[in-house]
Amino acid sequence: MTDEVLLAALERLRGTGPEFNGFLANHGPMAAEALTRIGGDDMVEGWVDRYRGRLQDAPGIVRGIDADDWRNHLGDERLIGDWTALLRREAQQTAWRDLLLHWWPRLLPGLAASATHGVIRTAHAVRSLREAGDHQDPLLIDELAQGFGYWAARYQPLPGNPGLAGSLDALAATSKLPRLDPAVPSAGPGIGGRLRSLFRLDGFGSSLDGWGAPLGPDAALDELIAAAARVLAARDDAPIAFCHAVTAPAAIRLVVPELPPDLQVRSVAAAWQAVGGIVAAFAAPRIGEEAKAVDADPNTLLAELGPRAVEHGDEHVIKLAEASMREYARTGDTTLLVAADRFRQRV
Repeated sequence: MTDEVLLAALERLRGTGPEFNGFLANHGPMAAEALTRIGGDDMVEGWVDRYRGRLQDAPGIVRGIDADDWRNHLGDERLIGDWTALLRREAQQTAWRDLLLHWWPRLLPGLAASATHGVIRTAHAVRSLREAGDHQDPLLIDELAQGFGYWAARYQPLPGNPGLAGSLDALAATSKLPRLDPAVPSAGPGIGGRLRSLFRLDGFGSSLDGWGAPLGPDAALDELIAAAARVLAARDDAPIAFCHAVTAPAAIRLVVPELPPDLQVRSVAAAWQAVGGIVAAFAAPRIGEEAKAVDADPNTLLAELGPRAVEHGDEHVIKLAEASMREYARTGDTTLLVAADRFRQRV
């Protein structure tokens, strides 16, 4: 049932572009997939039909991108249609796992693309394809191509090159990040524009070297996501930005099983760079509550988070509820559930 619901949603979203109103990401495929994970199958059709009214048609090809000149066009949002066409061609010529291993390392340094929506959309597609086994519908293959194409077009590097060999745990390393003064103008619109302003923040890149990540990608992501959840739970000044500090590394978790060990480590480093970037760009002035875990009754929250997210209907609320419940099932960290519940109330 869930597979049929998701494929029907992707069919209804066919022909829509990856963003609208200038730079806002199309969350339709991601939220529809997340809805099927939190008991919202019956709501997907209506939700997609309402959401589709906000979207714009997919952009066409401007000049075309060849497989040998892709580097010259990374981050050129004017070529979203061209990037999508390139990835679709390659997706038709190779197995999806080969496509993943070909493009994931190429795009990883620009993980902040579209406030991390490129990597999140890609990861949701990877999860669906993995679970489909030998029966991959062309719509799922196309969704992976669209995720990668959007990521490439909005490719956005951040300062620093974290080596994950510092002396601090993720919570301490996050608390010591320099923070961008709110009075500093953003270098462009939205979250992406604020992240570009980090190139004006002295010491940000080197501060990323403070985290000494645990061995193993899952243990490292556990620690990183826990630190991000504490920031999200504590702060109400930039909820959408802090939401992505949780959902981006949680999305990377979905892809890690498909990656070789060296690429897993690089993915953890890129996740930390993105989380650190969001905190440094938006979490000023710093507050002590960012470092505190939050205790709560997990049974009540688990029972309510999914239904309340479905009822609320916001795409970020839906995606965060799914990611938080999934991560809580791994770690038992109730701060994840509290953060998702507070986020729903703030949005």
